Amino acid sequence: ANALDIEVLQPPTYDQTPRPGPAPLPESQRWDLLIKLAVTRFAGWWSNIGSVINHASAYSHHGSKEVAVQLAKDYLPPLDVLLVWYAFALDSNVYDDACRNHERGIPQLRKLCFPWPAIRDVIDMDKMQFSLPRAAQNLFSNLSGQSSDIIMYLKSPPAYTDDRKLPFEVNLFAEVKKHESFINASHELLWIRSPALQGTLVRASVEYLDFQLSRSAVGNEGGTSHPFFGLSLLWRTHRLYPLQYEAFIKEVVNGQPVSDSKSPKKNANSSLENADLDLLAQQCRCWTCERIRDDLPTFTLAAPPYSSSQASSSSNPRQQQQLSLSSDQVRQVKDDLGFYHATEEARRRKVPLPTRPPTAAEKEAEKIAKEKQKEIGYMPGLNEYFEILPDGTRKISRQKTVGTWGKGAWV
Repeated sequence: ANALDIEVLQPPTYDQTPRPGPAPLPESQRWDLLIKLAVTRFAGWWSNIGSVINHASAYSHHGSKEVAVQLAKDYLPPLDVLLVWYAFALDSNVYDDACRNHERGIPQLRKLCFPWPAIRDVIDMDKMQFSLPRAAQNLFSNLSGQSSDIIMYLKSPPAYTDDRKLPFEVNLFAEVKKHESFINASHELLWIRSPALQGTLVRASVEYLDFQLSRSAVGNEGGTSHPFFGLSLLWRTHRLYPLQYEAFIKEVVNGQPVSDSKSPKKNANSSLENADLDLLAQQCRCWTCERIRDDLPTFTLAAPPYSSSQASSSSNPRQQQQLSLSSDQVRQVKDDLGFYHATEEARRRKVPLPTRPPTAAEKEAEKIAKEKQKEIGYMPGLNEYFEILPDGTRKISRQKTVGTWGKGAWV
């Protein structure tokens, strides 16, 4: 090398210690990125929603023009798209305009309900897992060219995607973020697993109806900027049935349709939609308090006070309310809470769930259900019909000949 006057270069050396990779993004930033991607995926699905509705209508029962439209589970979009749709539909002004002015002109779009029943059918209630049917996965992939699983899409993105833009001005990312406080409160309360779930929903229904009626009484003024969790839950569910909600509001508010504007002072629904919900600082909605309300509906308990002096002054009303419960009721409340907490712990540890004999309340509910079924009677099944006897009673009879094919009968 020296004779040829060539500079001798030593091969590069490498540090055996691996260099630290880039620090992962904070969870909040990763969640925001996921929402932004979900908004893009929603835009592609929304642009093709006419094809979804037309295909679903071709294989479903046909009703009048006023019948609400529901998507079956085989037509559901992925969970991330459902999240954006949910938040978008709760902003009624923008959503109604988007439905009316869709680029393909779809009359049925304004009658399309959020698919609560179909979502319920694809959720494993024991594991609380959302599992999209194969037909729905294929439909979304064919419409968008993307995987229905957003995580798989992130791992293996396609070489080219059609960056669709929505034909209306709305910040869907902000719409989703606006509902984070409610979603977080739902997780913290774990109300869906509560031992008082049925009672909670019944009480929330009464609160919601009273709230709407009070709006009518005061001329659609007032309202609350901090609605109870149950009240907000009922409104969100009701609002996503557009036809039923519109008819209900027109009836309750003396024929005047309500606009979900951005002014909580002028519109009670706006307070439900846009309030900065400090849900857990309201009347306590924990499992214990809700279970006590099953036996003592007037039971009230605010959030824990900040000072010890306030705590001592607020303990007496609680003790007085608890004295209204019998010893049997207190024991049953403790048993229910203990069993449901043990069940939840077993779920988290992924071990078999505990069991217990039916409670007195469950036995009574089963007895009432059987009595109601006996009063109503059983409906005719396949190839059966009601026959009215001379004494006025009804009898279920079975058809001997089900139908004909050509000259002969088949059964």
